[in-house]
Amino acid sequence: MYDSRMYDSAFRLSLAFFCGLTISAPAQTASSGAIAGIVVDAGSNSPIRRSVITLSTVEAQPQDAVAWTDSNGRFSFGYLPPGRYQLRAMKNGYQGTSYGADTFRRPPAIIQLTAGQIRNDFIFRLQLINSITGVVLDEDGDPLAGVQVMASTPGFQRQKRRLLPGQNTMTDATGHYRLSGLAPGRYAVAATHRTYPVVKTHPEATAGEPQPFYSYGEQYYPGTDRAEAAALITVQPGKEIPSIDFRLLAQTAASVAGKIMAPPGAGSVKDLAVNMISEDFGGFANGVGVSVSPPDYTFGSGPVAPGLYLLVAQASIDGRLYRGAQTVDLGPQGLRDVAIAMEASVDLAGSVSVEGPDAGKYAASFVNLSPGDDIPWNAPPLRANVNKDGSFKIANVPPGIWDIGVSPVPPAGYVKSMRLGDRDVLTEEMTIRPSTAEPLKIVLGTRAATLEGDVLQGSQPTRAVIVLAPEGKFRHVTSFYRNVAGDEKGHFEIKNATPGEYRLYAFEEFEPRLIQDPDFLKSFEKSGIPVTLREGPNASPSLSVIPAGPAPLAPGPVPPTNSRPLGARP
Repeated sequence: MYDSRMYDSAFRLSLAFFCGLTISAPAQTASSGAIAGIVVDAGSNSPIRRSVITLSTVEAQPQDAVAWTDSNGRFSFGYLPPGRYQLRAMKNGYQGTSYGADTFRRPPAIIQLTAGQIRNDFIFRLQLINSITGVVLDEDGDPLAGVQVMASTPGFQRQKRRLLPGQNTMTDATGHYRLSGLAPGRYAVAATHRTYPVVKTHPEATAGEPQPFYSYGEQYYPGTDRAEAAALITVQPGKEIPSIDFRLLAQTAASVAGKIMAPPGAGSVKDLAVNMISEDFGGFANGVGVSVSPPDYTFGSGPVAPGLYLLVAQASIDGRLYRGAQTVDLGPQGLRDVAIAMEASVDLAGSVSVEGPDAGKYAASFVNLSPGDDIPWNAPPLRANVNKDGSFKIANVPPGIWDIGVSPVPPAGYVKSMRLGDRDVLTEEMTIRPSTAEPLKIVLGTRAATLEGDVLQGSQPTRAVIVLAPEGKFRHVTSFYRNVAGDEKGHFEIKNATPGEYRLYAFEEFEPRLIQDPDFLKSFEKSGIPVTLREGPNASPSLSVIPAGPAPLAPGPVPPTNSRPLGARP
């Protein structure tokens, strides 16, 4: 599937600092203006010194000027030409904010400054940063240092529910941790100590028996090793959530052993390696190295905590890259006789062509692939340059699901089609198998769809976030979605859209990540307007804004990780 991620003339602002909100700067020219204001603590209403204020022009290539507040919390920018501006305020220990964005789900306001206008009415009320704190102890109540603690947000990735990794930190020598700078929302907090074996003292031991190893493993608050049972902790603006504590219990460590199954008739095997990756925490824990012994290619891990793991084997066989993957559910008793079958990579050949007006002026430079499944890629990037005739070849592409990137796309263009043989891989997953021999044909268009319109609240224009959502069978194609912020007059413009059938929404508040939720827009369908986009300019009827409701809650429980089959999209 196409991956949308793989996509001075000196304008100077003079800044000045003032003692009061009434502008008393040196005389300005008749046409120049000024913007000034104050920054205060939202809780105490006291001024905040040395806040960083950024003034940006609203242009295709914005220009920035920076000022710092004085001891009275005041700031000012002078000698400003007429134009459109945005203001942002930041200070260590506080949540940054933009003027006009009461919540992070609203677009920032645009300040329209006319010739000679002086605006000194801007007030920023900064909230203290949100944080979660606690302590990690062992079963005896002793502090554990060096434990990784992470706050994950329930969300969607590839339209499937999962915990999305977020802020993380390490416990100090006293076992304490602090997760700072969290956006308001709900979080699952987990602690991991998986890769460090623990030796416990036994009051009795039998001569000749090996010393058992233990591991603390991982744990979600409030004391579970499964994501679906994690408590979701609500973080409010400017609040600290204390006492999110963990007591990690040492479990008997286990190991896994097995054999790499080379294909029949394989000759020289080189650079064989096996990596073991925790699946329970979505890759939260680091990979664990596994030793491999020639000539029969048996492998074995050291002691690790029980849990769900992904074993990934990779080797060069007869000069070609081979890879194999196997998910194992490791219990305290360990696993033996695990077989990992190796499959050959393929050389993926194809072409990139350009269609539309002035097509001859444009050409792609490279095509690249990134993993579209749960199997990580720890080798050099899969990338190929595009030749002058549009052809390319990406060598050694292992079997699996891969996302496709092509660059550059024409400035006003779009990705028109991607086909692997007769399969559409622009809107569906591209699965590579050892037998894949079809060419990958990519077509770029020079004339994407654009859409302009206006948003009203009642009869008055209003700012909103406009979402363009594909209809029908393309609802799952996130690269087709577009969202833009309207201006202060309610006007919006969407560029570089793929022609097709869509529904258009105007939200007072919106979180772009909610697009990944396949059910999110269903409750708003009656408020959306159907539009058919064709190449080139398209006009939109006026949109009515969808008022902000309660802040959207995090999705429901995360499905059990061990229910996800190998190769399923995360």
